[in-house]
Amino acid sequence: MKSPLYEHDFLLWSEQQAAVLRTGNLAALDTEGLLEELEDMAKKRKEALQTLMRNILAHLLRLQFSTAIGPPAGWVDEIDNLRDQAETKIEDTPSLTHYAQGLFEKAWPQALRAADKSFARHGEKAVLPKECPYTLAQVLDHDFYPESPEHL
Repeated sequence: MKSPLYEHDFLLWSEQQAAVLRTGNLAALDTEGLLEELEDMAKKRKEALQTLMRNILAHLLRLQFSTAIGPPAGWVDEIDNLRDQAETKIEDTPSLTHYAQGLFEKAWPQALRAADKSFARHGEKAVLPKECPYTLAQVLDHDFYPESPEHL
Protein backbone atom coordinates (compact mmCIF):
# COMPACT_ATOMS: atom_id res chain seq x y z
CA MET A 1 0.00 0.00 0.00
CA LYS A 2 1.29 3.47 -0.88
CA SER A 3 2.24 5.78 1.89
CA PRO A 4 -0.39 8.50 2.54
CA LEU A 5 2.46 11.00 2.30
CA TYR A 6 2.92 10.01 -1.37
CA GLU A 7 -0.49 11.52 -2.19
CA HIS A 8 -0.29 14.40 0.27
CA ASP A 9 3.25 15.79 -0.16
CA PHE A 10 5.20 14.24 -3.01
CA LEU A 11 8.36 16.28 -2.39
CA LEU A 12 8.59 15.25 1.25
CA TRP A 13 7.76 11.64 0.31
CA SER A 14 10.57 11.66 -2.28
CA GLU A 15 13.08 13.04 0.19
CA GLN A 16 12.08 10.44 2.78
CA GLN A 17 12.36 7.60 0.27
CA ALA A 18 15.85 8.78 -0.72
CA ALA A 19 16.88 8.91 2.93
CA VAL A 20 15.51 5.39 3.51
CA LEU A 21 17.46 4.11 0.50
CA ARG A 22 20.64 5.74 1.79
CA THR A 23 20.29 3.96 5.14
CA GLY A 24 19.68 0.63 3.43
CA ASN A 25 16.48 0.02 5.37
CA LEU A 26 14.66 -1.52 2.40
CA ALA A 27 11.78 -2.74 4.56
CA ALA A 28 10.82 0.89 5.21
CA LEU A 29 10.52 1.73 1.51
CA ASP A 30 7.16 2.60 -0.01
CA THR A 31 7.64 0.03 -2.78
CA GLU A 32 4.21 0.57 -4.31
CA GLY A 33 4.81 4.31 -4.58
CA LEU A 34 8.35 3.80 -5.91
CA LEU A 35 7.13 1.34 -8.54
CA GLU A 36 4.44 3.78 -9.65
CA GLU A 37 7.00 6.57 -9.94
CA LEU A 38 9.47 4.45 -11.91
CA GLU A 39 6.75 3.40 -14.35
CA ASP A 40 5.61 7.01 -14.64
CA MET A 41 9.16 8.18 -15.35
CA ALA A 42 9.45 5.71 -18.22
CA LYS A 43 6.06 6.75 -19.58
CA LYS A 44 7.01 10.43 -19.48
CA ARG A 45 10.19 9.81 -21.46
CA LYS A 46 8.19 8.07 -24.16
CA GLU A 47 5.57 10.82 -24.16
CA ALA A 48 8.27 13.47 -24.47
CA LEU A 49 9.72 11.82 -27.58
CA GLN A 50 6.24 11.37 -29.05
CA THR A 51 5.50 15.06 -28.50
CA LEU A 52 8.74 16.06 -30.20
CA MET A 53 7.91 13.83 -33.17
CA ARG A 54 4.40 15.29 -33.34
CA ASN A 55 5.81 18.80 -33.43
CA ILE A 56 8.46 17.95 -36.03
CA LEU A 57 5.82 16.31 -38.22
CA ALA A 58 3.46 19.26 -37.90
CA HIS A 59 6.22 21.69 -38.86
CA LEU A 60 7.26 19.53 -41.82
CA LEU A 61 3.65 19.55 -43.02
CA ARG A 62 3.46 23.32 -42.64
CA LEU A 63 6.73 23.71 -44.50
CA GLN A 64 5.69 21.43 -47.35
CA PHE A 65 2.02 22.28 -47.75
CA SER A 66 1.79 25.96 -46.87
CA THR A 67 0.39 28.10 -49.65
CA ALA A 68 1.99 31.18 -48.14
CA ILE A 69 4.74 32.78 -50.15
CA GLY A 70 8.08 31.77 -48.67
CA PRO A 71 7.34 29.76 -45.53
CA PRO A 72 8.73 31.42 -42.43
CA ALA A 73 12.36 30.61 -41.73
CA GLY A 74 11.23 30.14 -38.13
CA TRP A 75 9.63 26.82 -39.14
CA VAL A 76 12.98 25.50 -40.33
CA ASP A 77 14.69 26.78 -37.18
CA GLU A 78 12.02 25.14 -35.05
CA ILE A 79 12.38 21.82 -36.90
CA ASP A 80 16.13 21.95 -36.28
CA ASN A 81 15.59 22.74 -32.60
CA LEU A 82 13.04 19.93 -32.16
CA ARG A 83 15.34 17.45 -33.89
CA ASP A 84 18.16 18.43 -31.54
CA GLN A 85 15.86 17.81 -28.57
CA ALA A 86 14.77 14.42 -29.95
CA GLU A 87 18.39 13.45 -30.57
CA THR A 88 19.29 14.38 -27.00
CA LYS A 89 16.38 12.35 -25.60
CA ILE A 90 17.42 9.30 -27.59
CA GLU A 91 21.10 9.70 -26.67
CA ASP A 92 20.21 10.05 -22.99
CA THR A 93 17.81 7.08 -23.13
CA PRO A 94 18.98 4.73 -25.89
CA SER A 95 16.19 2.22 -25.21
CA LEU A 96 13.76 4.80 -26.60
CA THR A 97 14.86 3.61 -30.04
CA HIS A 98 12.87 0.42 -29.38
CA TYR A 99 9.71 2.49 -29.01
CA ALA A 100 10.44 5.13 -31.65
CA GLN A 101 8.43 3.63 -34.52
CA GLY A 102 5.35 3.14 -32.37
CA LEU A 103 5.65 6.66 -30.95
CA PHE A 104 6.08 8.00 -34.48
CA GLU A 105 2.88 6.24 -35.57
CA LYS A 106 0.98 7.68 -32.60
CA ALA A 107 2.38 11.15 -33.32
CA TRP A 108 1.20 11.21 -36.95
CA PRO A 109 -2.57 11.74 -36.40
CA GLN A 110 -1.80 14.33 -33.75
CA ALA A 111 0.54 16.19 -36.12
CA LEU A 112 -1.98 16.02 -38.94
CA ARG A 113 -4.68 17.49 -36.69
CA ALA A 114 -2.34 20.22 -35.42
CA ALA A 115 -1.19 21.22 -38.92
CA ASP A 116 -4.75 21.22 -40.23
CA LYS A 117 -5.90 23.51 -37.41
CA SER A 118 -2.91 25.77 -37.93
CA PHE A 119 -3.67 26.17 -41.63
CA ALA A 120 -7.32 26.87 -40.86
CA ARG A 121 -6.41 29.51 -38.27
CA HIS A 122 -4.25 31.29 -40.84
CA GLY A 123 -6.84 31.07 -43.61
CA GLU A 124 -4.84 28.61 -45.70
CA LYS A 125 -6.56 25.81 -47.55
CA ALA A 126 -3.93 23.10 -47.53
CA VAL A 127 -4.74 19.60 -48.70
CA LEU A 128 -2.87 17.35 -46.34
CA PRO A 129 -2.11 13.67 -46.95
CA LYS A 130 -4.01 11.08 -44.92
CA GLU A 131 -0.95 8.84 -44.72
CA CYS A 132 2.33 10.13 -43.40
CA PRO A 133 4.58 11.14 -46.30
CA TYR A 134 7.71 10.94 -44.15
CA THR A 135 9.60 8.09 -42.57
CA LEU A 136 10.83 8.05 -39.01
CA ALA A 137 14.39 8.33 -40.32
CA GLN A 138 13.47 11.45 -42.31
CA VAL A 139 11.76 13.06 -39.34
CA LEU A 140 14.90 12.65 -37.23
CA ASP A 141 17.35 13.45 -40.06
CA HIS A 142 18.91 16.88 -39.53
CA ASP A 143 19.34 17.32 -43.28
CA PHE A 144 15.89 16.25 -44.44
CA TYR A 145 13.24 18.76 -45.42
CA PRO A 146 10.23 17.79 -47.52
CA GLU A 147 11.32 20.14 -50.30
CA SER A 148 14.59 21.71 -51.20
CA PRO A 149 13.60 25.35 -51.08
CA GLU A 150 16.34 27.86 -51.72
CA HIS A 151 15.73 29.52 -48.34
CA LEU A 152 16.97 26.49 -46.41
